[in-house]
Amino acid sequence: MATGLLSSCLKDKSREYHFEDNAPVVDFALTAFKNQPLQTAALGTNTAKVNVNFLVTVQSANPTTSAVTVNASLMTQAQLTALAPTYTLLPASTYTITGGSTTITIPPGTSQPVVAGATVPIVGAVPATLAQGQGVIQFVVDGAAVKTLQVANPTTIYALPLIINSADGQGTIVDQFNKLVYKVTVP
Repeated sequence: MATGLLSSCLKDKSREYHFEDNAPVVDFALTAFKNQPLQTAALGTNTAKVNVNFLVTVQSANPTTSAVTVNASLMTQAQLTALAPTYTLLPASTYTITGGSTTITIPPGTSQPVVAGATVPIVGAVPATLAQGQGVIQFVVDGAAVKTLQVANPTTIYALPLIINSADGQGTIVDQFNKLVYKVTVP
């Protein structure tokens, strides 16, 4: 009798979850990999201009059939304070955005998970070719200007924070992984 009762649950198709039917997900790879949006971008002792990279991934059970345009933006001080109360926005005079925009387009075709890789360096040059399903939003930070700020305000923690606002195309934003905050330091 117990076998009959329990085996009836196996026929209930409404309880099945089909991951292959889900829309591709969009997130910051480092936040997803470390399950934490607060990271550090140590610019090293070199006070030259240095790239700070935000790796964005699109993952799907099936290959994507169209490009995914990811729109991100710098967080406001209020958004940053809600996430990291002791952090202060890095002044805009200390960095530029490569390409002038925090919007990137990730080509179609990805079907393999790339979060575990999270291999693009936080600081420095990105690979000439990114893995399928990856894109980078890149800032060029003036290390000398950051060092000057740190010396003038030694108790202030400066940060460069991004939030993914939308993903046009096939992408669905993963809310717990759509923020990435780099504490920017020069030793």
